[in-house]
Amino acid sequence: MTSMPIALLLAFALVACASTPGADRPRFDASARDAWHAARIKALAAENGWLTLVGLDFLKDGETTIGSGPECALRYEHATAARIGVFLKNGECVAFQPAQGADVTVDGVRVTNEIQLLADDAAALANAAPKMLRNGPLAIMLVRRNGALALRVRDNASPVRTGFKGIPLYPCDPALVVEAEVVPAAAGATIAITNVMGFVEQQPLAATLRFELAGRACALAATEGSNGGFSIVFGDTTNGAETYGGGRFLEVGAPVGARVTLDFNRAYNPPCCFTHYATCPLPPADNRLDAPIAGGERIPHSHE
Repeated sequence: MTSMPIALLLAFALVACASTPGADRPRFDASARDAWHAARIKALAAENGWLTLVGLDFLKDGETTIGSGPECALRYEHATAARIGVFLKNGECVAFQPAQGADVTVDGVRVTNEIQLLADDAAALANAAPKMLRNGPLAIMLVRRNGALALRVRDNASPVRTGFKGIPLYPCDPALVVEAEVVPAAAGATIAITNVMGFVEQQPLAATLRFELAGRACALAATEGSNGGFSIVFGDTTNGAETYGGGRFLEVGAPVGARVTLDFNRAYNPPCCFTHYATCPLPPADNRLDAPIAGGERIPHSHE
């Protein structure tokens, strides 16, 4: 049998090394990133997605009218009548009373009498879904934000949604896929998270993720994510010029042993990048990296 030339053996070995991710180079898949982003764009632009959020109205005790008419305390141009109803607040109790003949529904059933509403946090404790009031393209839900009761209003006819032109991405960069050491947080540890409205909340700290990026030692505080993974809010030196000024989010999968993979090619904009009515968290001080992360989502085309 004729032996294979040494040069050809070396070539095969080099190909094998390049295609097999090592411990310091996690697997990189640009097509998977593109599929992830296509699904994200679809969700953003979907009915009742983040592009439809047009109001966060904090309620005071007493009556608050809502409709398209100038006499209403809450005016939404796409409401189907000058007045579609009134919200009645008494401390922690909130009810909705429809105007006569108003086309307001809950779960597809027309509301004809006064109904009591539960805020999203109270509904979650009761293992129930909060009631969603619908009127034309509007969807209204009672929520608790910054410790107070408010109405979150979505409008599926919002020009932010109808005029959405997508989100540009940085080119995929394999160097932005790194492995990190998971340092679990001490029991009961919390981290102070400030949102865009200045409200500070102590949230449970899940872990600190330590890694190297472009030769620099970095660490990011992480809160609990989905499916055993982590969520990160981080800032970097591209914020405000190439990327959203309020930082970006990154979802991290469940650890394998004491390590996780961070793919900054999937860094994405928070909802506040698209609407003034979301209450997004800002990056904690320790999560502001003194380096550019030129990966993931940039400022949206329609961003003002």
